[in-house]
Amino acid sequence: MSQYDVVICGGGVIGGSVAYALSRNKDLKIALVDYKNPGNASRASAGGLWAMGESTGLGCGVILFKTLSKQLQEGADVSQAEGMKPHIMPKPFFDLAMMSNAMYPALNQELLEKHGVDMKFEKTGLKFVLFDQYDRIYAEHIASAVPDRQQHIRWLDRDTLLSEEPNISREAIGAMEFDTDHQINPYRLNDAYVEAARQNGVDLYLNTKVTGIERQGNRVTAVQTSRGKLDCGMIVNAGGSWAEQISLWATGMQMPVFPVKGQVLVSEKLPKILNGCITTSDCYIAQKDNGEILIGSTTEERGYDTSTDLTLLKQLAQGAMKSIPQLRDMNIKRCWAGLRPGSPDELPILGPMPGIEGYMNACGHFRTGMLTSAITGKLLNELVRGEPTSVDITPFLYDRFLNESGDMVGEYHLEASL
Repeated sequence: MSQYDVVICGGGVIGGSVAYALSRNKDLKIALVDYKNPGNASRASAGGLWAMGESTGLGCGVILFKTLSKQLQEGADVSQAEGMKPHIMPKPFFDLAMMSNAMYPALNQELLEKHGVDMKFEKTGLKFVLFDQYDRIYAEHIASAVPDRQQHIRWLDRDTLLSEEPNISREAIGAMEFDTDHQINPYRLNDAYVEAARQNGVDLYLNTKVTGIERQGNRVTAVQTSRGKLDCGMIVNAGGSWAEQISLWATGMQMPVFPVKGQVLVSEKLPKILNGCITTSDCYIAQKDNGEILIGSTTEERGYDTSTDLTLLKQLAQGAMKSIPQLRDMNIKRCWAGLRPGSPDELPILGPMPGIEGYMNACGHFRTGMLTSAITGKLLNELVRGEPTSVDITPFLYDRFLNESGDMVGEYHLEASL
């Protein structure tokens, strides 16, 4: 039997970040338990630190507009497009994302210098490439929706875009760029957090299933695993798409976290053909540090299904080739489906559960786990230690899903279906 101050359930990028943040002071005995369920989200991420993009409906969100704009093109009614609005996330999330995004340069340096691990942080910017008037209308709506962030928006005419990204299609008419949005390698970020935590003394229980949670009264006391029981003073639920089961074991309460499938494909290694990350109304495209081109992503609510669909992958590939004709000659290295941990309002669920001691949530990050992992680790470290938090976490508490009677009323699908 082992005794820990904190047991973290889930070793994806969120659990890894929490483990690393908690272990910095080396004053707590910590365990991280992880089992690689098929479709875990961290390995399927693009690694985009797209704080502005993901908060304003770019990234995956813009693909919704593609569908709608196509319908409008068929009807040729521009006035309808002008009435459509991008999916702007609420200000608390926007601020959280921007704060987390700003942490990465220093975090990258810290992990490199202290632990010898490299997340491959790259300053790239994120360009929304425009191909027609509907793309421009969508971009203009985004810009007008964030009046306090104008300093981070840069408009590129066609000639400027092609001078900066010479491999973009000549059919593009320009771009809107967010200069704050960069990228890391998702595999390397996850591994960096976990390895740095291990170096700080965290015990890793990898390929280990959480099989139950013990509680005495209203206090969580132990985590049961496939390798034995881990007594503890606190658990952190970083279970990704599987977070609800941990909540049910630990608290008896439902948790509206559910899998949202994203299909992605990756090219063979190519010479550098992109200077920044690209998003369009068809897909996003990110060339990683090793030369691979990552193209994503679908957004599908299909339970824990991790199968891939040739039709949808073909649509992503066609979208990428439309933007970068050179990709017609590439070979696909692999494709897969990952399961993002969705929440009804797309906001993460952080902090305690009402009436339960020794339990913290760090789940429901949907498609922004990479981006918000840094601030999540920082906040969970503060919460576990009973310190004031750097950010007001009220908008992210589980309580937002409770009605006046204390019953959970959260839906098990996205509020804004993409």
